[in-house]
Amino acid sequence: MERPIRILGMADLHGHAERLAELEDLDVDLIAFCGDLHNGGTPEDAMRVAEALASLGPPVLIVPGNMDPKGFVLDLWRDAGLKVMHGRSCQSSGIGFVGFGGMAIHDPARINDPKRFYLPMEDAYESLSKTHSEISGSACRVVLSHQPPRGACDVVYSGESVGCVSLRRYVDDFCPDLLICGHIHEDRGKAELGKTTVVNVGEMRQGYAALIELDERIKVEWIEP
Repeated sequence: MERPIRILGMADLHGHAERLAELEDLDVDLIAFCGDLHNGGTPEDAMRVAEALASLGPPVLIVPGNMDPKGFVLDLWRDAGLKVMHGRSCQSSGIGFVGFGGMAIHDPARINDPKRFYLPMEDAYESLSKTHSEISGSACRVVLSHQPPRGACDVVYSGESVGCVSLRRYVDDFCPDLLICGHIHEDRGKAELGKTTVVNVGEMRQGYAALIELDERIKVEWIEP
Protein backbone atom coordinates (compact mmCIF):
# COMPACT_ATOMS: atom_id res chain seq x y z
CA MET A 1 0.00 0.00 0.00
CA GLU A 2 1.47 3.35 -1.08
CA ARG A 3 -0.57 5.36 1.43
CA PRO A 4 -2.88 4.60 4.34
CA ILE A 5 -6.31 3.35 3.30
CA ARG A 6 -9.24 4.77 5.27
CA ILE A 7 -12.32 2.61 5.76
CA LEU A 8 -15.59 3.74 7.29
CA GLY A 9 -16.91 0.72 9.18
CA MET A 10 -20.64 0.60 9.88
CA ALA A 11 -23.31 -1.90 10.88
CA ASP A 12 -26.77 -2.16 12.39
CA LEU A 13 -28.48 0.87 10.88
CA HIS A 14 -31.79 -1.03 11.12
CA GLY A 15 -33.50 1.13 8.52
CA HIS A 16 -32.70 4.55 10.03
CA ALA A 17 -31.42 6.17 6.85
CA GLU A 18 -31.53 9.63 8.43
CA ARG A 19 -28.43 8.80 10.51
CA LEU A 20 -26.31 8.53 7.37
CA ALA A 21 -26.38 12.31 6.91
CA GLU A 22 -24.01 12.56 9.90
CA LEU A 23 -21.27 10.86 7.83
CA GLU A 24 -21.49 12.78 4.56
CA ASP A 25 -18.31 14.84 4.98
CA LEU A 26 -15.94 12.07 6.07
CA ASP A 27 -12.79 11.55 3.96
CA VAL A 28 -12.67 7.79 3.37
CA ASP A 29 -11.66 5.48 0.54
CA LEU A 30 -14.44 2.98 0.99
CA ILE A 31 -17.28 1.95 3.28
CA ALA A 32 -17.53 -1.49 4.88
CA PHE A 33 -21.10 -2.15 5.97
CA CYS A 34 -21.42 -5.23 8.18
CA GLY A 35 -25.08 -6.11 8.08
CA ASP A 36 -28.51 -5.13 9.36
CA LEU A 37 -28.88 -2.23 6.98
CA HIS A 38 -32.61 -2.96 7.33
CA ASN A 39 -34.95 -4.18 10.03
CA GLY A 40 -37.08 -6.47 7.93
CA GLY A 41 -39.64 -4.56 5.88
CA THR A 42 -40.61 -4.30 2.22
CA PRO A 43 -38.40 -4.07 -0.88
CA GLU A 44 -39.58 -0.47 -1.37
CA ASP A 45 -38.42 0.54 2.11
CA ALA A 46 -35.17 -1.38 1.68
CA MET A 47 -34.35 0.32 -1.62
CA ARG A 48 -34.74 3.75 -0.05
CA VAL A 49 -32.19 2.92 2.64
CA ALA A 50 -29.79 1.19 0.24
CA GLU A 51 -29.81 4.18 -2.10
CA ALA A 52 -29.13 6.51 0.85
CA LEU A 53 -26.07 4.44 1.74
CA ALA A 54 -24.85 4.41 -1.86
CA SER A 55 -25.29 8.20 -2.08
CA LEU A 56 -22.57 8.80 0.53
CA GLY A 57 -20.12 8.55 -2.37
CA PRO A 58 -17.30 6.07 -1.62
CA PRO A 59 -17.65 2.48 -2.84
CA VAL A 60 -19.66 0.37 -0.41
CA LEU A 61 -18.77 -3.24 0.40
CA ILE A 62 -21.65 -4.91 2.23
CA VAL A 63 -22.65 -8.19 3.84
CA PRO A 64 -26.13 -8.98 5.16
CA GLY A 65 -27.15 -9.14 8.79
CA ASN A 66 -29.74 -11.40 10.38
CA MET A 67 -32.44 -8.70 10.05
CA ASP A 68 -31.88 -8.18 6.30
CA PRO A 69 -34.55 -10.16 4.38
CA LYS A 70 -32.90 -13.09 2.64
CA GLY A 71 -35.70 -13.29 0.10
CA PHE A 72 -34.72 -10.17 -1.86
CA VAL A 73 -32.00 -8.09 -0.29
CA LEU A 74 -28.85 -9.18 -2.16
CA ASP A 75 -30.26 -8.46 -5.62
CA LEU A 76 -31.75 -5.20 -4.37
CA TRP A 77 -28.38 -4.04 -3.05
CA ARG A 78 -26.70 -4.77 -6.37
CA ASP A 79 -29.38 -2.75 -8.13
CA ALA A 80 -28.68 0.14 -5.73
CA GLY A 81 -24.97 0.11 -6.61
CA LEU A 82 -23.61 -1.63 -3.49
CA LYS A 83 -20.95 -4.34 -3.80
CA VAL A 84 -22.27 -7.49 -2.14
CA MET A 85 -19.44 -9.38 -0.43
CA HIS A 86 -21.35 -12.33 1.03
CA GLY A 87 -19.46 -15.43 -0.09
CA ARG A 88 -17.21 -13.34 -2.32
CA SER A 89 -13.82 -11.66 -2.46
CA CYS A 90 -12.40 -8.52 -4.02
CA GLN A 91 -9.18 -6.50 -4.01
CA SER A 92 -8.65 -2.77 -3.71
CA SER A 93 -5.37 -0.85 -3.31
CA GLY A 94 -3.48 -4.00 -2.34
CA ILE A 95 -6.08 -5.03 0.24
CA GLY A 96 -7.94 -8.31 -0.13
CA PHE A 97 -11.50 -8.47 1.19
CA VAL A 98 -13.70 -11.50 1.86
CA GLY A 99 -17.21 -11.45 3.26
CA PHE A 100 -19.69 -13.61 5.12
CA GLY A 101 -22.94 -12.18 6.39
CA GLY A 102 -26.12 -13.18 8.10
CA MET A 103 -26.21 -15.16 11.32
CA ALA A 104 -24.80 -18.67 11.48
CA ILE A 105 -27.04 -20.76 13.74
CA HIS A 106 -27.59 -24.36 14.84
CA ASP A 107 -31.41 -24.44 14.55
CA PRO A 108 -32.32 -25.81 11.08
CA ALA A 109 -35.98 -24.83 11.50
CA ARG A 110 -35.08 -21.12 11.28
CA ILE A 111 -32.73 -21.25 8.30
CA ASN A 112 -35.40 -21.12 5.57
CA ASP A 113 -37.15 -18.00 6.88
CA PRO A 114 -37.07 -15.54 3.91
CA LYS A 115 -37.50 -12.59 6.30
CA ARG A 116 -34.25 -13.30 8.16
CA PHE A 117 -30.74 -14.04 6.96
CA TYR A 118 -29.97 -17.23 8.89
CA LEU A 119 -27.43 -19.79 7.72
CA PRO A 120 -26.09 -23.15 8.94
CA MET A 121 -23.32 -22.77 11.50
CA GLU A 122 -20.58 -24.39 9.41
CA ASP A 123 -21.25 -22.11 6.43
CA ALA A 124 -19.08 -19.37 7.96
CA TYR A 125 -15.95 -21.53 8.00
CA GLU A 126 -16.63 -23.22 4.68
CA SER A 127 -17.39 -20.02 2.79
CA LEU A 128 -14.53 -17.93 4.16
CA SER A 129 -11.89 -20.65 3.89
CA LYS A 130 -12.84 -21.07 0.22
CA THR A 131 -12.68 -17.38 -0.70
CA HIS A 132 -9.58 -16.77 1.43
CA SER A 133 -7.44 -18.46 -1.22
CA GLU A 134 -8.42 -15.66 -3.62
CA ILE A 135 -6.80 -12.99 -1.39
CA SER A 136 -3.99 -14.97 0.25
CA GLY A 137 -1.31 -12.96 -1.56
CA SER A 138 -2.69 -9.55 -0.57
CA ALA A 139 -0.62 -7.17 1.55
CA CYS A 140 -3.54 -6.92 3.98
CA ARG A 141 -6.43 -9.38 4.33
CA VAL A 142 -9.75 -8.05 5.65
CA VAL A 143 -12.93 -9.94 6.57
CA LEU A 144 -16.40 -8.38 6.64
CA SER A 145 -18.86 -10.29 8.79
CA HIS A 146 -22.03 -9.50 10.66
CA GLN A 147 -21.34 -11.62 13.72
CA PRO A 148 -18.15 -11.29 15.72
CA PRO A 149 -16.08 -14.42 16.22
CA ARG A 150 -16.45 -16.22 19.53
CA GLY A 151 -14.28 -14.57 22.15
CA ALA A 152 -13.84 -11.08 20.67
CA CYS A 153 -16.26 -8.14 20.97
CA ASP A 154 -19.12 -10.59 21.48
CA VAL A 155 -20.27 -10.22 25.10
CA VAL A 156 -23.96 -9.46 25.68
CA TYR A 157 -25.47 -7.75 28.71
CA SER A 158 -25.75 -11.04 30.60
CA GLY A 159 -21.98 -11.45 30.39
CA GLU A 160 -22.20 -14.38 27.98
CA SER A 161 -19.86 -14.64 24.98
CA VAL A 162 -22.09 -15.35 21.97
CA GLY A 163 -19.86 -14.90 18.92
CA CYS A 164 -19.80 -17.32 16.01
CA VAL A 165 -17.80 -20.48 16.74
CA SER A 166 -17.39 -21.35 13.05
CA LEU A 167 -16.06 -17.85 12.32
CA ARG A 168 -13.60 -18.14 15.22
CA ARG A 169 -12.26 -21.39 13.76
CA TYR A 170 -11.65 -19.61 10.46
CA VAL A 171 -9.78 -16.79 12.23
CA ASP A 172 -7.62 -19.27 14.13
CA ASP A 173 -6.77 -21.24 10.98
CA PHE A 174 -6.23 -18.42 8.47
CA CYS A 175 -5.18 -15.43 10.62
CA PRO A 176 -6.61 -12.51 8.56
CA ASP A 177 -5.19 -9.12 9.46
CA LEU A 178 -8.52 -7.46 10.23
CA LEU A 179 -12.10 -8.54 10.85
CA ILE A 180 -14.83 -5.87 10.83
CA CYS A 181 -18.18 -6.81 12.35
CA GLY A 182 -21.24 -5.60 14.27
CA HIS A 183 -24.34 -7.43 15.57
CA ILE A 184 -23.50 -7.33 19.30
CA HIS A 185 -24.47 -3.71 19.91
CA GLU A 186 -23.32 -3.61 23.53
CA ASP A 187 -19.73 -4.79 22.86
CA ARG A 188 -18.47 -2.14 20.44
CA GLY A 189 -14.69 -2.06 20.52
CA LYS A 190 -11.39 -3.51 19.36
CA ALA A 191 -9.83 -6.84 20.32
CA GLU A 192 -6.98 -9.09 19.23
CA LEU A 193 -7.26 -12.78 18.37
CA GLY A 194 -3.69 -13.86 17.73
CA LYS A 195 -2.55 -11.86 14.70
CA THR A 196 -6.10 -10.73 13.84
CA THR A 197 -7.53 -7.37 14.90
CA VAL A 198 -11.30 -7.54 15.45
CA VAL A 199 -13.30 -4.30 15.28
CA ASN A 200 -16.97 -4.31 16.30
CA VAL A 201 -18.07 -0.97 14.85
CA GLY A 202 -21.18 -0.58 16.99
CA GLU A 203 -24.79 0.29 16.22
CA MET A 204 -25.19 2.99 13.55
CA ARG A 205 -28.87 3.31 14.48
CA GLN A 206 -27.52 4.99 17.64
CA GLY A 207 -24.82 6.95 15.76
CA TYR A 208 -21.84 4.63 16.35
CA ALA A 209 -19.32 3.73 13.65
CA ALA A 210 -15.55 3.50 13.20
CA LEU A 211 -12.85 5.01 11.01
CA ILE A 212 -10.23 2.35 10.34
CA GLU A 213 -6.88 3.31 8.84
CA LEU A 214 -4.78 0.56 7.26
CA ASP A 215 -1.05 1.23 7.06
CA GLU A 216 1.82 -0.57 8.76
CA ARG A 217 -0.51 -0.66 11.77
CA ILE A 218 -4.30 -0.78 12.05
CA LYS A 219 -5.62 2.39 13.66
CA VAL A 220 -9.21 2.89 14.82
CA GLU A 221 -10.95 6.19 15.49
CA TRP A 222 -14.41 5.87 17.00
CA ILE A 223 -17.43 7.80 15.75
CA GLU A 224 -19.99 8.54 18.45
CA PRO A 225 -23.34 10.36 18.53
